[in-house]
Amino acid sequence: MPRPAPRLVPLLRPLLGLVLVLAPPRLAAQAPFDKAEFAARRERLLDQISDGIAVILGGTEHSYPVRFRQSPDFYYLTGLQEPGLVLVLNGATRKASVFAPKRQHFGPPDPTPDLRDTENPLERYGIAVLPLEGLFTSLSGAAWNPAVRTLYAQLSPPDNLLSSRGEVRIGDGIAMDNPVLGRRPAAEEAIDRIHAVSPHLTLADVSPRLDALRWVKTPYELERVRRAGRIGAAAVAEAIRGTRPGMYEYEVAAAAQYVNTRAGARGDAFPPIVPSGPLTPIVHYMDNTRQMQAGEIVYMDYGSDWEYYVSDITRTWPVSGRFTAEQEKIYRCVLEARNAIIAAIKPGATLASLKEVAAQVYARHGYGREFEASGRYIGHFVGIGVHDVGNIFGPDLQKPFVAGTVFNVEPILEFPDRKLHVRLEDTIIVTETGAENVTAGVPAELEPLYALIKQRGVNSAPLGAGMTR
Repeated sequence: MPRPAPRLVPLLRPLLGLVLVLAPPRLAAQAPFDKAEFAARRERLLDQISDGIAVILGGTEHSYPVRFRQSPDFYYLTGLQEPGLVLVLNGATRKASVFAPKRQHFGPPDPTPDLRDTENPLERYGIAVLPLEGLFTSLSGAAWNPAVRTLYAQLSPPDNLLSSRGEVRIGDGIAMDNPVLGRRPAAEEAIDRIHAVSPHLTLADVSPRLDALRWVKTPYELERVRRAGRIGAAAVAEAIRGTRPGMYEYEVAAAAQYVNTRAGARGDAFPPIVPSGPLTPIVHYMDNTRQMQAGEIVYMDYGSDWEYYVSDITRTWPVSGRFTAEQEKIYRCVLEARNAIIAAIKPGATLASLKEVAAQVYARHGYGREFEASGRYIGHFVGIGVHDVGNIFGPDLQKPFVAGTVFNVEPILEFPDRKLHVRLEDTIIVTETGAENVTAGVPAELEPLYALIKQRGVNSAPLGAGMTR
């Protein structure tokens, strides 16, 4: 194509860069269903339950106008995205079956048939599909096999896109405290009903076995984490471009969501978090309605969901284009901590060892007290869920990382009395030799960050005619 006129190059460069970043995700169609991948995961769990039957609950349909997302445990073992399914794995016979309900539809059927109406699902998905109405009959028959002594169920609650098992447990407790609407979690009630069919079986928690499997990602999973990282980084970079006083937080959010959607992502990993100025200490702020002012900082916490694997990214930047001296001092500490933690990640590293690396940086910058006040927090695991399996407290502090572990590095400095919070966050894959930052596509170093703010982006142009804020 002809080379653009020199005077147009500065205007076109950011847009050309965006096109180059987005082209691979847009041109690559979603991969065909890999039944061998999910079958191999089931086999690894079957190896551990030869004395029993495992029952894994799928997610239930909801009334909110958002796309259904399958329960992580169920998706990990099946790859199936329909609500209301139940997976049964028989360790004694090494057979797997999915029990599917007959779903109601209003209007013409969807282009993709329901699982129960799919012709030859065993050939297509690698697993037998049976009517949900026969679940209890099937379980009671299988339970009388002398080799079957244990019923493995999700006694530790199923996690979800946003919350770890522990966070779900806390949320369930809070919900049960409601004197009017409180009730036991549906998953607990379902497990009681399933166990009642064969009460002679010993009830055991399958969740620790699933956690151990999910904690180490397969090459299939890592490719999806990488894609989610690239798209998420492009989205956050676009959100930073053109930032200026007078903009609203929702404009920053909209720029990232535009890129994520255009790149073909399944959706947001979580709603955009864009607090500015005095709102920055609100960790999971999602209103995004404030108008940003000169001299303030803003940060964006955001990620992409690509085929059920997510990225999680945070960047903090100055609304006016450059940090003040005080802001820059704090930012440099967080940046150095981020870089030092990433550099120390490799097989054999532990959360405890990485916290010590971070502690030295914070102390050197004079912020050791603030680091201790944060609980020495440096990040969390990520994968199918934003807060994926992998305990960041207790005995797991000494659990060595292995190749295939995915950890989100997230150093923070917060000063509640000054209403100031600075954070950086990147999704890191542990490789055989070190660390791979899959969200490095959005800069964190100061000068590249300042240069990115000055570039023109989707927020640089005025709103269309008739549009008002």
